[in-house]
Amino acid sequence: MAPQLSIIVPVYNPGEYLPRALGCIAAQTRGDFECILVDDGSTDGSAAVCDQWAAKDERFRVIHQKNAGASAARNAGIEAARAPWLLFADADDALAPDAAETLLARQTAEPGTFVVFAFTEEWESLGKEQRQPPEQRYRARDFGRMYADTPLAAPWGKLFEAALVKQAGLRFDVTMRCYEDRPFVTDYLRAFFERAPEAECLFINRPLYYYENGNAASLSKSDRSCLAPSHYEAFDRLLTDCLQRYGTPPEELTKIVMEYMNTLLYGAWCTPAKERRRAMARFYKSGEYRRLMGFFKQNRLYEARYLPLRFHATALAVALDQSRLAPPMALYWKFHWLGLYTLCRSWTPLIPTG
Repeated sequence: MAPQLSIIVPVYNPGEYLPRALGCIAAQTRGDFECILVDDGSTDGSAAVCDQWAAKDERFRVIHQKNAGASAARNAGIEAARAPWLLFADADDALAPDAAETLLARQTAEPGTFVVFAFTEEWESLGKEQRQPPEQRYRARDFGRMYADTPLAAPWGKLFEAALVKQAGLRFDVTMRCYEDRPFVTDYLRAFFERAPEAECLFINRPLYYYENGNAASLSKSDRSCLAPSHYEAFDRLLTDCLQRYGTPPEELTKIVMEYMNTLLYGAWCTPAKERRRAMARFYKSGEYRRLMGFFKQNRLYEARYLPLRFHATALAVALDQSRLAPPMALYWKFHWLGLYTLCRSWTPLIPTG
């Protein structure tokens, strides 16, 4: 039986979580899937676990490669996939037993939609009917709300059409060691809406995916790299698409803009002082910087880190960003109100996000 769903799992030292992840995949109530395990040079015995699963269940296949990062592993899975639909899952997370059945049924019923689904960080909530409304629909213009309401940036939590991925030549950027998921999803949605501008995105508001937040060595908590142009280029491309391609109202782009600022300044904080000066000097000279500052000014939106960036006060911007991450955020809020009431009195304040 030809598989209808390719579940792609990059595997790099997930340790004790791997058997649970693979067991949940094997227990799917719909069996016409293949699971492609891409062992990315694991050193904790996970490669052997993958081989054991492939030996006992023909739906599992293993690709062994030298360690090259999550992007390279997912790309290897894309190349090997045989099914018309792709689903990414991390090796320390888990799928609800009826995830494949539910997703393929909804996709078959509405073949022209992009199916996205909810996740949970509470094991006992996995797959439970507890969220309202059960479904939501979005079009291109609603991109900002969809980004805020759904796990849109993550590689998991959605079905990708293999033919569209191939047609658009989409792959994860192997030069990015973190945040590599956003450009892939952004480029996929650009191709999706170019093909059918009035197409809908369907959000199943039921947690069919469990995100393991307790694994300090997980892919999402590792590879936190220094600031690189690719980080802000990805967000700039996303903002540009929303404003120019999709006609998204600026006021609905708050989460995207705040994540843009978070990513930029966290990357600056991760960068050693001497390199940080060079990296931020390059950013201040870029078109991405001018467009970001223009977005705030043109829409009269205020956020505490805007003014330090506006006047190239990198140290203050980074300090405010670190204060944002450490409640009660005293420095952040002091500067927030100072800047708002002295320079930006008529602007709309944005609330910081994690």
